[in-house]
Amino acid sequence: MKIIKTKKKFSSKINKLKNNKYSYLHKIFIFLLLFPFLYIFRFKPLNMNFLSNEFKAIVKKYIYLIKTEENISNDSPIWVMWYQGIEKAPPLVKACIHSIIVNKADHPIYLLDKYNLGNYIKLPKFILRKFFKGIISITHFSDIVRMALLSTYGGYWIDSTYLITAPLNHINTSFFTLKLSQCYPIFTKCLWAGNFLAMPKNSFLSTYSYNAFLFYWKNYNSLINYYLIDYVILIAYENVQEFKNLIQNLPYIECNIFSLYKNLNSTYNQSLISCPFNKLSRVGKFKEYNDKNMTNYGYIINKYI
Repeated sequence: MKIIKTKKKFSSKINKLKNNKYSYLHKIFIFLLLFPFLYIFRFKPLNMNFLSNEFKAIVKKYIYLIKTEENISNDSPIWVMWYQGIEKAPPLVKACIHSIIVNKADHPIYLLDKYNLGNYIKLPKFILRKFFKGIISITHFSDIVRMALLSTYGGYWIDSTYLITAPLNHINTSFFTLKLSQCYPIFTKCLWAGNFLAMPKNSFLSTYSYNAFLFYWKNYNSLINYYLIDYVILIAYENVQEFKNLIQNLPYIECNIFSLYKNLNSTYNQSLISCPFNKLSRVGKFKEYNDKNMTNYGYIINKYI
């Protein structure tokens, strides 16, 4: 009798597991779907602890530079890169680059690609080798390039998908970035934009960041987090009070720099292009007209190409 009851109990557990198998698969699917977001937010302490330990000696080595930094000059260079060559860029990217040229004020502008990049910086062979093998992506290769250029020459790094609609006039500070009041909730709290940075040459941030990237890629062949550049800046922000003060003293960009991209295929609306900085993307299918009405995309293409 006892054996029969035990068998029935065991059998009911098996049936329960069978009935719940789809529930388990569903949970696994949900986890895999959410994992990228969990990785960014839940695992931030793991990334930070690891990277802080790796980079603390580099921070300490270059922290002295921040005490002698000069303000960004009126004629500091602007660096823009489209690796494949500007002539091969999509129309929207060409329009963005031309908008930067139109609004460069007194800044000389350098358009970089794979053909002329070596004229300005010499990267270590192990970086180039890992880049050509695909270990370092073009996105993260670009991170290394920008910090190398800013450390050597200073100036502005502006991603090639920024539409600039107002002159880049003089900024009376030794560090500038887009500090956003309206943005997606990420761990940086939108206090900086790694794709839009300005600083003098030999600055603490650019020199430390460049050497942190070299250290990381010399020792590792995989990426700990897609937002590595933001973690590098975050470590500086949390460990160097002078750098933290520079960011805290920057004004917020009050307009939403992402609104225009969301509305590129909408009928042209001047108010959407009133923000001086607009972060766009080449990804998407865009059209110049809705029926007979020009779209925001159409206006941009016609104005800047």
